[in-house]
Amino acid sequence: MEAHDKALVTVIIPTYNRAALIGRAVESALGQTYPNKQIIVVDDGSTDQTATIVKGYPGVEYLYRPNGGQAAARSTGLDAARGVYIASLDSDDVWESVFLEKCVATLENLDLDFVFVNWYQQMPDGRIADYFSEFRFLQPYLAGRSESPMVFTYPELRRLYLECCPSPSSSVVIRRQAFVSPWNDRMHVADDWCLLLDIVLSKQARGALIREKLWHKTVNDDNIYDGRDNYEVLKLMYIEDTREMLRRYADRLTKEEIRVLEVRCIDNTLKLVKLSFLIRGRYGESGRQLLRGFWLNPVLFMQLGWKKMVK
Repeated sequence: MEAHDKALVTVIIPTYNRAALIGRAVESALGQTYPNKQIIVVDDGSTDQTATIVKGYPGVEYLYRPNGGQAAARSTGLDAARGVYIASLDSDDVWESVFLEKCVATLENLDLDFVFVNWYQQMPDGRIADYFSEFRFLQPYLAGRSESPMVFTYPELRRLYLECCPSPSSSVVIRRQAFVSPWNDRMHVADDWCLLLDIVLSKQARGALIREKLWHKTVNDDNIYDGRDNYEVLKLMYIEDTREMLRRYADRLTKEEIRVLEVRCIDNTLKLVKLSFLIRGRYGESGRQLLRGFWLNPVLFMQLGWKKMVK
């Protein structure tokens, strides 16, 4: 089959001041065995040599925008996308050459809205791990099943994505028609999570995972997630971004599902307060966070707070 007979895949690569790394990401996109692809690098206001490097790759589209964050950069790429399928590769990550080929085949053969793929993850102790086997939230879904691709039922998919985000941006390929909205620039860290929740909560979405490790996640000091310390992750992702999810999805969730998000927000608020008060001496911020957690759900706050005190 000729390249033009294959559905077009748009690869969006957002980047900011990663001149030392962007070439690897672009080359891994160019080196895909899947033939019909549009590659867009969105430069989110870089001040280094990113533009010069990217413009050296024939066929790669370069878009510059003033710095506005990763969600806005990805959405800029989406505006220019012509593909039937959309993938977003972080500029410090690398795909195996068959990543797109296997993802597109899975999407088409199983009529999915999105598919996500296992990866090689550098763990805190230096090991290179099979991430799916290390991620506790996935274990109940993987237990007793060995098939790959593994299709989730809709209740499984809904529950999983309310509990966590098992699929960072570089792991996912999404059918363009499944998009409900662009990436949410109100999110501090979890814009990729929010994008998939938009899809999952809008209809009886179909999603699957591929167990084979088909990409490499890089951990470095300027990762949006991995480069932050525990305090920032608690505050921005598990508290502020969870509050945004509660606001955004309030009319689409059951009482039990709202409670899942409230528990995550309050539990992490209590962890943040402990970290602020005991370790960092941020007494004023500790008090403000306590009040915000309390007014989110006073009864639940007292229940969770009491359990932590007993422990």
